[in-house]
Amino acid sequence: MEQSNDLIRLIQIISKWRKPLIVVTVIVAIAACIFTWFFMPNYYKSTVNFYPSNPIMTDRQVLFSQSSGEIEIEYFGSASDVDRILTIANTSGIIDYIINKYHLMEHYGYDSTKEMSRYNTKKEFLSNYSTIETEYGAIEISIWDQDKNLASEMANHLVETIDNHNKDMLLRDKKLVVETFKSQVAEKDALVAKLTDSISAIKKTGVSPEVLMVLDGKLAAAVEDLNNNKKILEQNQTSVNTDFSTVHITEAAYPAIRKDKPVRSLIVIGVTIGAFFFMVILAVLTENYRKIKNQIKNA
Repeated sequence: MEQSNDLIRLIQIISKWRKPLIVVTVIVAIAACIFTWFFMPNYYKSTVNFYPSNPIMTDRQVLFSQSSGEIEIEYFGSASDVDRILTIANTSGIIDYIINKYHLMEHYGYDSTKEMSRYNTKKEFLSNYSTIETEYGAIEISIWDQDKNLASEMANHLVETIDNHNKDMLLRDKKLVVETFKSQVAEKDALVAKLTDSISAIKKTGVSPEVLMVLDGKLAAAVEDLNNNKKILEQNQTSVNTDFSTVHITEAAYPAIRKDKPVRSLIVIGVTIGAFFFMVILAVLTENYRKIKNQIKNA
């Protein structure tokens, strides 16, 4: 019964305040329409989807495997590869590079002489930049911009840049392996030369055949070891120099046909409903205040 009375009271207040409610709501709705239409520019969305490749695909063991079934590998990368690429995509180095390459400070209309311009540019870019992992394990990078062609160009170039950074990270350890084997090859090459010179010198002294046999055995082992290390070095160098991509693009970004935001109708509806409820609350508070004030006067 009390709830029913409260509802009746609310309806009475709305009825009493119907003219201000209607006037304010209509004015706000018109203002919202004008603002969204003239002061909120269109933003176009471009999205690129891709999967990370499996880094093992370019390893020496895979490239020089003797049989196709010797090593079982997945064509696409694992969850850790996805996480690594997402981390790279959100590093300051990548973001600053894109801001500088496409002159986004000027593009967004910031004065480069102002102290906060760089910060505001980065903040605006990040508000129009999205990197997520999809439900299918792919990576999705999206860019919003007022220029539809620039949005697609930035999205595609971002993937290319991320690919290069990811490749550099993967090649870093491989290059260390190459340098290690270069040192080993140099050491073993020096050992073979030393053993060869020693055998030549000993032969002139008329040493016993048994001693020569031992030295020849050491030389043969050293030569075999040297050849094995040279082979591994060449294979690792081939692995490092292989032209490969660390991503597999399933859908490249393209200029959008229609805008993605703002959704003006939703904004206008939301603002209008908000204004209506604000006026209802204001009316209720005002009527309750008057009621309490009258009760105090009559007390």
